[in-house]
Amino acid sequence: MTLDEQIAELTRAGSGTLWELARPGAVLLAAGLALAGAFTRNPVFFGIALAAAILAYAVWQTAPHIANAARGLREGVKQQGMVEIFLHQWKDAESNVHESFEGRISMDGRTMWEMEFVTPQHWQPREGSYPAQLAFVRGVEWPVVVLMREGLLVPRLKPRRASPVQ
Repeated sequence: MTLDEQIAELTRAGSGTLWELARPGAVLLAAGLALAGAFTRNPVFFGIALAAAILAYAVWQTAPHIANAARGLREGVKQQGMVEIFLHQWKDAESNVHESFEGRISMDGRTMWEMEFVTPQHWQPREGSYPAQLAFVRGVEWPVVVLMREGLLVPRLKPRRASPVQ
């Protein structure tokens, strides 16, 4: 998928009320399943409620960043910068390989932010330093989306300010 297609998809998916409703909706689903378990005393509901609570936690943390990224693509201020990507791989108990992507964002030669990225859907980032466009929106101090030649990177969690180099 090209960068322009990724931009169009994220702008379409991250717009509107879907992400605004996802956070409370996921929490209400988990709470409703827990209540169903309490009233029916069926342990299956508690198991499903636990899975829904884990999903709700992930949605609660990620949804605002996806909505901000879509907003940044539509109306954000873009600046040139660099992103240094780090790939972490691990295996679970069933030998499935999992990956996470982290990066250091810098502008004007100064590292500003360290962030973990949502796993990209349509491309595979590689470790290394790359030029990038950083999109900023009013009210958010970190870049809400990183545009690289190959694709988009969106923060998964609230980024951390980079510690000064000593």
